[in-house]
Amino acid sequence: MRKNIAIFVLLLFFTLSLKAEELRIAVASNFYSTLSLIKNQFENIYDDKLIIIKGSTGKLYAQIKHGAPYDIYMAADIKRPELLDRQELILKNSRYTYASGLLALWSKKYKEDVLTQLKKGAFIKLAIANPKIAPYGFAAMEVLSKMELDNKVKSNMVYGENIAQTFQFIQSGSADLGFVALSYVKQTNNEYWLVPENLYTPLKQQMVILKNSKNKKLAKKFLEFIKRKNIKEIIKSQGYTI
Repeated sequence: MRKNIAIFVLLLFFTLSLKAEELRIAVASNFYSTLSLIKNQFENIYDDKLIIIKGSTGKLYAQIKHGAPYDIYMAADIKRPELLDRQELILKNSRYTYASGLLALWSKKYKEDVLTQLKKGAFIKLAIANPKIAPYGFAAMEVLSKMELDNKVKSNMVYGENIAQTFQFIQSGSADLGFVALSYVKQTNNEYWLVPENLYTPLKQQMVILKNSKNKKLAKKFLEFIKRKNIKEIIKSQGYTI
């Protein structure tokens, strides 16, 4: 009898393990913590597992172009998803704008108005993400240009590979202040300046299902999941607009 029960349990476990599938999601660093919250919600409902790979939008795009085995790409812009669409590397009609990011000037060091510190030039290092590969870095450069500060602060700038590294520069004290995603500074108790949206190109963030995905059915299920009202509320609570 015990032997039969053991066999039944093993068969049940084997059957469930066959049903559980994995989805590999390449996500821009700014959205990593938010996606982690969404992952918990998804895995609480379904047996399937989400594997998250974070990086700069530009580097992830380059990896996809070279055949990286991702199922979904969640960029921090619409430029790269559009390029992949034109190159016929995504599932038709799978492009979806899942969030719009907001930019913030943040400092762990300064207790007073960080915008004043930026304008006064009263700092040693200003951190931004690499504008060549990170949309938030490009947006930061737009802000500095419109404020006519780009030439003034040029020699004081340090560049993070992505928004996560940029945040770490400021958090560790390697930089005095810097431009990061609002989603990062909402996790701190420090002062920040929420940059007016008219100072930079809207940070619309799109996701796509990749054509070489080995699990298109699950990818479509996740795409529908992220459109749910309660998931949109999670995204908004983390410092994004929809």
